[in-house]
Amino acid sequence: MQGLLLCVPLYTTAVFIFGASITAGLFVFHVAVVPLIFKYSKTFQRSLIFANFVQWPFHIDYEDPTSSGIEGGRNITIEYQSKVDKCPIKLGIWHILPKSCYEKLKGNFEDNSDKEVLSKRLDDELRNSKRPIILYCHGNSNSRAASHRIELYKFFQKMDFHTIAFDYRGYGDSTNINPSENGVVEDSLIVYDWLNNTIDNGQDRPAVFVWGHSLGTGISSHLLGNLGELSRNVLDRPNPLPQAQGLILEAPFSNLADEVANHPLAPVFLVNWLPYFEATFVSPFVNNKRHSFKSDEHLSKAKDLPVLILHAKDDVVVPFCVGVKLYRSIVESRNNDDSKVSLHAYDKDESLGHKYICHAKDLAQVIGEFVTKHR
Repeated sequence: MQGLLLCVPLYTTAVFIFGASITAGLFVFHVAVVPLIFKYSKTFQRSLIFANFVQWPFHIDYEDPTSSGIEGGRNITIEYQSKVDKCPIKLGIWHILPKSCYEKLKGNFEDNSDKEVLSKRLDDELRNSKRPIILYCHGNSNSRAASHRIELYKFFQKMDFHTIAFDYRGYGDSTNINPSENGVVEDSLIVYDWLNNTIDNGQDRPAVFVWGHSLGTGISSHLLGNLGELSRNVLDRPNPLPQAQGLILEAPFSNLADEVANHPLAPVFLVNWLPYFEATFVSPFVNNKRHSFKSDEHLSKAKDLPVLILHAKDDVVVPFCVGVKLYRSIVESRNNDDSKVSLHAYDKDESLGHKYICHAKDLAQVIGEFVTKHR
């Protein structure tokens, strides 16, 4: 018995030493190895930025939007040759009708009309529409069928807008290759070009607004801020595509470096208290040719583009401060003229977070006023 009692403190000491060793090892890994991986691994950086390995829900039938809870929607596929990745790209797109248009054509959906005939009818509805069109650029992870995105489409439908929602390369049913900034911007340009060609009726074109969320704000800002250059270099067009009537940015960041530096989890996971935090975690995105998403720089080139920023103060993914920084940067680039730029903030007690500004009580009024003013 005495020998057993002597073993107890020895066992406790051994467990303590073993536990302390593991803790120390994890600490060293976290403060020494992780920063090096973050700085030098392009694969690791890309995975964090795009998170396209996260796909939920599973087994989505993209051909049938009703299976995801959408009424009045159709699936469209665009195929083209990518200049960025030098390979064929297929993009999956949903076109969701405005409420008034769907009610008019509801019978065509319910009686399983010939798909080609229905598609032509819906092209005509889009081309001759008196209702605004929203081109939606989603954020990272999942696909156009993610539940919070579908909630937003339903909001657009109630507002009587056409919705064009698509997946970039590496997402949903689009071509499964690794995305890059230039690649997803190229995809956005191709969809924007398709939309402009579809609505080109030679008369009064429907108003087109681009809506970006989270990472999609960086993509849409890059697209509209460089529309002339992209039209020439990617589409081989001598003249730029028509500019959108407005850009709506939901939970945006000024640039990717600012987003990383100010991320709410930086003190825990990115150890921003370390003296080399800036050099290892932030600097890789300052002049990164593949991933920098400098919305502040891109939008400084589109001085006449109306911009509406929507941001919740309780956003724990993209902090409110970087949305404010983007707003101030755009206004400064226009000689402090904020007549076409506005920031609409939502207080923490509304609990809208990063994904659910679509639940805001005043959103219909805010969007309605912006679209009416600039269409």
